[in-house]
Amino acid sequence: MSYYFLNFIFLFFSFSTLAQSAVKLKINEENTTASGLKIKLTSSGKGKSIIKGDKVKIHYVGTLVDGRIFDSSRERNQPFEFVLGMKQVIAGWDEAILYFKLGDKAIITVPPDLGYGDVQMAKIPAGSFLVFDLEVLDVFKDFAPKQFVVKSKDIVKTSSGLEYSIVGQGKGVKAEKGKTVEVHYTGFLENGDIFDSSVLRGQPISFRVGAGMVIPGWDEGVSFLNVGGKALLSIPYELAYGENGRPPLIPPKARLVFNIELVSVK
Repeated sequence: MSYYFLNFIFLFFSFSTLAQSAVKLKINEENTTASGLKIKLTSSGKGKSIIKGDKVKIHYVGTLVDGRIFDSSRERNQPFEFVLGMKQVIAGWDEAILYFKLGDKAIITVPPDLGYGDVQMAKIPAGSFLVFDLEVLDVFKDFAPKQFVVKSKDIVKTSSGLEYSIVGQGKGVKAEKGKTVEVHYTGFLENGDIFDSSVLRGQPISFRVGAGMVIPGWDEGVSFLNVGGKALLSIPYELAYGENGRPPLIPPKARLVFNIELVSVK
């Protein structure tokens, strides 16, 4: 959406490509991936392996290389949960956790380009290497939303270039121009990667239809639904974020695909 944009909790930097070469972890042996991430397994668990789209619960202690603690879920006694590969965390975490399984403990060293880069954070100087002592407490398999499956014969293309397919029409009030609506959504790039999701946050967004508060493709697309209705929208860049996109998460001239569900109309 145009002015409601990614509110994730841990960072918002470019997502590095995962290391392609497999790294077999051995206890207390430090490995370095192609991206420069260092991983040392300190204790091996016996649980499920972790893949993109899984939700994980992790305890961590984050330090600078000189040992100063800048954050600790253990001190708060509150494990941290996130969905892997959804850019909810720094790129170094999204990469590292793919090497682990339930019960693993490890120390990872994250280079600046996989952490906070040249940005000064509250307790983290710009350009810092970050060291995390991690423990995987739980894994919730296949947690990320899946793109709605539709048949090609059910896809409608409007004069604006928007393509949509109604997954379920709904039986409530219709979304009309001037009405305030609540919508749950998951946004996908054309390669299937999720770049944003109210479903993962557990909080729908609210906007007034036709007021320019969201991208044009949304203002048009939501108007086809009644409360309770669901649709798949395929939005050309002209009706989304234009030629420039919204780096780093949305590339230039990106066609975006959304699952949307109309929760309420006021």
